[in-house]
Amino acid sequence: MTPPVIRFDDLGQVFRTEAGRAVTALDRVSFDIGRHEFVAVLGPSGCGKSTLLRLIAGLIAPTRGAVEIYGMRVTEPRDEIGIVFQRPTLLPWFDVLGNVTFPMRHKYGRVTEVERARARDLLALVDLADFADKRIDELSGGMQQRVAIARALLLDPDILLMDEPFSALDALTRDEMSFELLRIWSDRPKTVLFITHSIPEAVLLADRIVVMTPRPGRVREILDVPLPRPRSMATLTDPTFHALADHIRGSLFSRPAAA
Repeated sequence: MTPPVIRFDDLGQVFRTEAGRAVTALDRVSFDIGRHEFVAVLGPSGCGKSTLLRLIAGLIAPTRGAVEIYGMRVTEPRDEIGIVFQRPTLLPWFDVLGNVTFPMRHKYGRVTEVERARARDLLALVDLADFADKRIDELSGGMQQRVAIARALLLDPDILLMDEPFSALDALTRDEMSFELLRIWSDRPKTVLFITHSIPEAVLLADRIVVMTPRPGRVREILDVPLPRPRSMATLTDPTFHALADHIRGSLFSRPAAA
């Protein structure tokens, strides 16, 4: 059996408030993600979804259990990980190309012509080839998020972490970006952990969906998504799509099992 790319093993995370009170964000979370698998984590606000992403990114350490990449415990940020946040956090003093190449400037203090050429290829991949020299404030919200995706892909990471990347967009742009992400993932396969609170978004995008309980976040269930790829607008009318979405709604709004 091929070992998993990502493993969460009996994970627990406790934070302390300023008053010293312990708040349990995650409790006994265990699941694996295989190579080039697209896994969505879905659950109510405050259930620890983004905490999972911060743990695998090496931004925080778990209170208990382990987080592993390729069988090695995560203790710090790693080069094989790219991250796309809820908001694109682009730098207004750089143009689009400068924002995409910023990881190289930040890490090595310089950007080579080879890296600029790769950045232009990535802008073409996200349909922004003609916007390389534009200012960030000249772009729509969806276009800015495409720049953020291109930036995350610059170092060609094995793993792509996405923390509700489309939640700040309007409904039409959000749907457009979901299909855009499917196209990019098909062209450049990555192992993806996608955090969302949108049931339709999770069903459309993922191979599997991890459904979380309210805080403290536990794994309520893990569901396979039996929809064929490539997915399209027709997927949204597939009876399987609606049946799975209805099942998840029922799961999320039922009381979690006792600990």
